[in-house]
Amino acid sequence: MVDLPTAPSGPPGKGKQPLVEDSQTIHNYHSGEPSKRRRDLLKKNEQPPITLSNLCPISKYYAAADKVLEQFKAHCKKHEYDDAFIIGRRFALFSTASLPNHDYYASPKSELVQLRLQNQKDLQWVMTGLERIVNLMDREEIAKQKVEEERLRNQKEEDEKKQLEWEQSMRQRLLGASMEESSSSGLGEGDSAALDMASKLEKLNAFYLTKGDDEEDDDKRADIIIPSAPTLDEQLSPLPPPVAPPNFNVGEEQQYSTALLNSISATQQLKSNGATPLFQTTESVPPAYSDLFLESLRTSTPSSVSSSELEELERLPSASSVTSPTAIQSSKPKPAVPRTPIRKLIRNYEHKMQSLQSSKQIEIIKLGTYQGRLSASNPRFDSTNGCAVISPLVVATHIYPRHIQQRHTISNYGISNSDINEIIDKRAPPILQTVRSKLGLNKHALIIPSDVHDFLVDEKILPQDKFVGVCGGDIMDTQHINKLLSMLLNGKDGDDVKNTKGKKPTTCRKAKVAAALFFREHVISIVKIPLGNGVCYYDLIDSLPSSRTGGMASRTRCKDLASFEVLLRWYASTKFTEENCNFIDANIYNEWMADFDPRTFQGFVWSNA
Repeated sequence: MVDLPTAPSGPPGKGKQPLVEDSQTIHNYHSGEPSKRRRDLLKKNEQPPITLSNLCPISKYYAAADKVLEQFKAHCKKHEYDDAFIIGRRFALFSTASLPNHDYYASPKSELVQLRLQNQKDLQWVMTGLERIVNLMDREEIAKQKVEEERLRNQKEEDEKKQLEWEQSMRQRLLGASMEESSSSGLGEGDSAALDMASKLEKLNAFYLTKGDDEEDDDKRADIIIPSAPTLDEQLSPLPPPVAPPNFNVGEEQQYSTALLNSISATQQLKSNGATPLFQTTESVPPAYSDLFLESLRTSTPSSVSSSELEELERLPSASSVTSPTAIQSSKPKPAVPRTPIRKLIRNYEHKMQSLQSSKQIEIIKLGTYQGRLSASNPRFDSTNGCAVISPLVVATHIYPRHIQQRHTISNYGISNSDINEIIDKRAPPILQTVRSKLGLNKHALIIPSDVHDFLVDEKILPQDKFVGVCGGDIMDTQHINKLLSMLLNGKDGDDVKNTKGKKPTTCRKAKVAAALFFREHVISIVKIPLGNGVCYYDLIDSLPSSRTGGMASRTRCKDLASFEVLLRWYASTKFTEENCNFIDANIYNEWMADFDPRTFQGFVWSNA
């Protein structure tokens, strides 16, 4: 559970002033104390702040925060304080613990500055609202406590009254019976009353000796000898107190004891599963942070809090008019289609990878450097976190723009290993420094690929006229991967990698094709090398150090398209953590959640065709 920063003391737009007008209502309590248990229940399933991807535009995260803010406003307006408390905390944690860690958070770009300032303004408003909600929860709990105390007091009085009425009724019945017997036997009134009273009491006590007696116990009662009648003074001893029957309505006690839990409508949110709507509610725990980011693909525009919205929290009702939240019913989500567990797929790809390496269909080539190798010895050529620049430079060099042809030896087989080493150690670092400085990023900040592409196109390093297209989706999904394979195979967009018979082609077009593949906050390069006679190699170039190549960058060569597809799946599976595997097994891929799904990839493809 994460602590929130202290909220401003005044209501939105009004400066500092008391949050509760009638402070006498809770003057005997510390603020937040009466509703502490209730709020602890709401925070029980609270998820920690999510880690943002620095290669995902921060504008999308601001857009997601705006969606959460709208939910908070809606719950406040409906007086659904439990829901508002959960959603408000989620917005506050996201704005204070997640957003500031994005590398673009402090960017001087005017549109990002505007989004940041608006988010900070919204945060202040939400924090003030949370303080008001806590005070209203305190009022509700105090009111509930008073109602319970009154109920118990009335219950006790009613029980005592019924007990007295029962005793009085029993005395009258016993006395009336004894008088009838005495008149028939000729005994005196006092003696007969005493005898009858004693005998009746003895019989009554014998009847209540034990509960659940069988027939043997009944025979024992029949043999009980009634003692001689006591004196009148002994007869006046108090009757044994009976056990009064319960006096509350059926279900009333249970209804009260679960009243708080039934009021927690915020913990009845749907879990995201596929295309299921994420802001409806059901009987499950609150959704994870990622469940709230519906329109992550749109660019956020600054949200504005109108004057009426700024005063909305001031119009929250007093304790006498506070109502409990109402649970929102929703339709049940459709059951997920059974899928192969991701850990089983990972084992299968590892086995296939080893088999293809043994048959020499896949070969791993060791390069002479890796990104960040010169960070200590020569900071001017520090390429740390420079994959977003290194990868498109590899692409540009492979497809031979004219300015690169003049500086490098032309090869029919595409980019050489020495070219890759030079890009990592010499050509990428100056571009990294320039782009980071232009965007106002720190020294080792990751750069969003689209920002790098724009810079390289403007500098005429990456030819725009050679751009084939962009594709993406679930890297473990055959249909999504086929789009990328088609572009690599054909050097153009629009052709399917499979023919009409469902078989993959064995030949490729004679064109050099290369792609920058963005996956799991890292960018790698893919180059297709045509050898003639319809044969092509497919190389995956990774600038990060690898244990398979002695701590250096790697170039993994596949000798046909089928082998490359196995390599791509194997590479992706090595990037999944245990948490990622749990998420994948529990969730069907949803394009609305693409920016937050560990399976998401993007491929930017160029060709010299």
